[in-house]
Amino acid sequence: MYKITDNVRNSLTKKLSKARKTIIENNDIYMDSDHEQLCLYYKKYQDLMKQFNTKKTKITYNNLKIDKHILSEDHLDDLITFKNNNIDIDLLYNDYNKKFINKLYVLNNTSYYEEWIKSQNEFITNLNPEEIFTLRCHTHDGDIIINYFITNNFNIDIDIDSVDNGYRKSTLIINKKLFNTNRDFILFYYQIKKYLYFENHSKYNILSRLELEQYIIENYKTFDWNKILILYIKDIKDIFKKSPKIKDTIVIYRGVNDDYYIKNSTKGIYNSDTLSSYTLDHETAIGYANKNCCIMRVKLIKGCKAILLDNISPYDEAEILLPFDTKYNIDHPRHFINYYKQNDICPDDTKSKKIMVTDLSVITSANSR
Repeated sequence: MYKITDNVRNSLTKKLSKARKTIIENNDIYMDSDHEQLCLYYKKYQDLMKQFNTKKTKITYNNLKIDKHILSEDHLDDLITFKNNNIDIDLLYNDYNKKFINKLYVLNNTSYYEEWIKSQNEFITNLNPEEIFTLRCHTHDGDIIINYFITNNFNIDIDIDSVDNGYRKSTLIINKKLFNTNRDFILFYYQIKKYLYFENHSKYNILSRLELEQYIIENYKTFDWNKILILYIKDIKDIFKKSPKIKDTIVIYRGVNDDYYIKNSTKGIYNSDTLSSYTLDHETAIGYANKNCCIMRVKLIKGCKAILLDNISPYDEAEILLPFDTKYNIDHPRHFINYYKQNDICPDDTKSKKIMVTDLSVITSANSR
């Protein structure tokens, strides 16, 4: 039998020892069995995260948006053109597990919204320029002024430019860049014109539009605003009469800093005397809410009316307008939900915030008949 020399034996022993040590070091990568299990879960988490991130769900609705609004220099119609636009809503949930991370948004049949938006596109583009101009007033400060007028017993008792709820953006004369017009935009222009013609038709009828606008700019603070805003209310109501009715239930949102709709309700019914703006986008609503209060989540049922103001607004807020004298049923008041601003697969409770939500449904509307 061949005898291994001491040198060879020592060399082989050293190599075997080194190999055993390498095997132990390479396999002993876990602190304990719990650590090993945690790492297995982490690997699964990484695999799921890849699927989660590639299957986030956004909804895009095809819409129209005012492109240009050319004010005429005489008393003929303005030239208004529209362009294709999208309303994009991030649902903050994913197709992978169909589980909501954001509990604020209500999943509904998207075809209901698509059909309603399509009907609104047709409705808005068929309005005449005066009606479109009148609606546009609401999208920038007009809502603040008219709602103050109504809640103050139909009386403007201060300077018209001082009417403010904390969100007023400008004076009555709006810079042309905001509305993409060729001249500065005068809020309530057509109602002012009617008012002036009624006061002294022969005096103002002879003025060109440019001359009349200049007169308004120089003198609007002296006008009887109670008369002008009564005309505005009538014109808005007439526009709502033309608007198509809701065919299938959709859900809209409104962010506020006070739950006035509960405080001013009677036996679970709240009636709004004023115009009310909502949005299709829950994230836009969050932006208007206070730290913990409040979101109105409103169900529009078949037969009621609403106008998609996003078509004519200078802002991208998916804004919706509900008419005067809208009545709501308070379905579920003052319940808190965790709203996660991020859309990680494992929401971090330290990054969430509680939002007070009240669910309501429109039950009647004076302009739905």
